[in-house]
Amino acid sequence: MKFILFFSKLILFCLFVNRLYSQEPGPDREPAFNPDSVIIFESPRPLITSLDKTKLKTNSYGLDVILSDSGFGFGIFWQKYLSESGIILYSNFVISGARNSDEFDQFINGRWQVLNKINRIYQFPLTFGLQHFIFKDALSESLQPFLSLGVGPTFILENPYTYNRVPNGEIVEWFKSFSYANLHVRFGGSVGVGAYFGNLNNSILGVHIKYYYVPFGGEGLESIQGLPMSNLGGIFLNLTIGTVY
Repeated sequence: MKFILFFSKLILFCLFVNRLYSQEPGPDREPAFNPDSVIIFESPRPLITSLDKTKLKTNSYGLDVILSDSGFGFGIFWQKYLSESGIILYSNFVISGARNSDEFDQFINGRWQVLNKINRIYQFPLTFGLQHFIFKDALSESLQPFLSLGVGPTFILENPYTYNRVPNGEIVEWFKSFSYANLHVRFGGSVGVGAYFGNLNNSILGVHIKYYYVPFGGEGLESIQGLPMSNLGGIFLNLTIGTVY
């Protein structure tokens, strides 16, 4: 009886052995599913959304605080954002003194005055130009470096420091000197590099280093006698503070 039971099992094994397969199917037979495959579920919406950058407001204005070899100055600016590539149209107006040497009061002829000074010189550059952001997509949005290029007229006011511009002579009172002033207009330009900090859609805060070239022509203009200035420009460091709208 045990022999008959064993023989029956052997026959059943031989009948079904052709229908068995391992996990790695042969080239001629594909199972209905691959038990070793990784099941990937696709989300009905992106798991990470790429947010568009906040669109910059197009206009801004504000104040420049200026430091140069000639001392402190102030300016105002207006600018307009032209394109997503980072081009800005700007204009600014600056008020600054002009000199080509250090000027310190000394005690001369019983009074304090600057030795050999004959003129008080002020310059008012009015500049129109373009700024272009560099490394716009490589750096943080809170740091936006740029290059600038501008041209425009510079108004130059020449006020006498002493009567008849006599070296170490009697000093002309500051307000009264404007009644003897001479006005000159010269054209020049500027190049610069700077950077804005923070969100430009909220406010303007930045630094800007400019080199102004303002040729005077002729024999130049003297603040100190014997030291004429042929270029009333120079290097200006601007601290820019403004608002957007």
